[in-house]
Amino acid sequence: MKIYPVIMCGGSGTRLWPVSTSRTPKQFVNLVSDTSLFSQTVTRLAPGSDGLDLAEPIIISNARYLDLIETQLDAAGTSPLAILLEPCARNTAAVAALAAEFVGRIDPDGLVLLLPSDHFIGDPGAFRKAIADAVDVANAGRIVTFGIAPDRPETGFGYIRAGAQIGPSAFAVDSFREKPDHATALTYLADGHYSWNAGIFLFQAGQMRAELATHAPDVLTSTQAALDKTVADGPVHRIDDVAFAAVRSVSIDYAVMEHTTNAAVFGPLSCAWSDVGTWPAVGDLQIVGGSVQPVLIDSENCTVHSEQGTLIAALGVEDLVIAVHDGTVLVMSKSRAQDVSLVIEALKVRGLTDKY
Repeated sequence: MKIYPVIMCGGSGTRLWPVSTSRTPKQFVNLVSDTSLFSQTVTRLAPGSDGLDLAEPIIISNARYLDLIETQLDAAGTSPLAILLEPCARNTAAVAALAAEFVGRIDPDGLVLLLPSDHFIGDPGAFRKAIADAVDVANAGRIVTFGIAPDRPETGFGYIRAGAQIGPSAFAVDSFREKPDHATALTYLADGHYSWNAGIFLFQAGQMRAELATHAPDVLTSTQAALDKTVADGPVHRIDDVAFAAVRSVSIDYAVMEHTTNAAVFGPLSCAWSDVGTWPAVGDLQIVGGSVQPVLIDSENCTVHSEQGTLIAALGVEDLVIAVHDGTVLVMSKSRAQDVSLVIEALKVRGLTDKY
């Protein structure tokens, strides 16, 4: 059974400003190594000796990132099966519909592995084994989501509660839970049945189309209409802008996963996963950016990132993020890591988003 990796890379990653911007979002930036998160994702899904029957990747992204995508695919030595270019953002239900419809048209029996391009996975082998082990569950008509083993009472992630066991490391989904407050997150951690929702899915193309037809038929039909009008130039498919703009913007969790009786969670998975969603998360990976190491004197629990030979010195400070990129500096308390969007809004008010 062939698996078609569908890599989502349309987000802007504004919580990692100033390194990640709408022009060059975090998935295309060398944040935690000498290659980008997008390149790492592509490499992680390359055919290997472990028996996974993986097709060449399908990329779904905003049209503005085509040059970045093609450059980094070429550097990775990867020829994509297709690059589907969205003219505007319409959330993950539309992406899942595009993935299911596109794969279903070329391989009705194909499995879709839908995953973000901006996550870090420190143990690719464990991740690939989980995919292989989840194939039978997906072939049984389940939409599999991969739960990540929680190691702290995280309030920035959604959670999945596992229900009845349906296979090795596979469980029916009891419920999806939104991002909790700290006290609630502590109860989830103590409960032992919860995992983090990483937004990674494995499903039969036909099963996802059936679920969308039942729970979000407007999303499916409008996405099909947009795909029918797509203009292809080799592997690049430009989705019709008028038709796609008519697709309702809703997440796959809200549109399908919270309603279907066929949701399964595999895991919890231990693969050194991080969504690299905030500057403290970058710090947790113990990566210090920049060619010049920072000078930290009597300073504790600080995340420092610099580029282009910029030296950062910090004296007598705690719990700070200091990030420098292309002449722009961010200094903030780690406790405000979820609030970087306030800076972006301030830049919009000043008309500076194109510059910074």
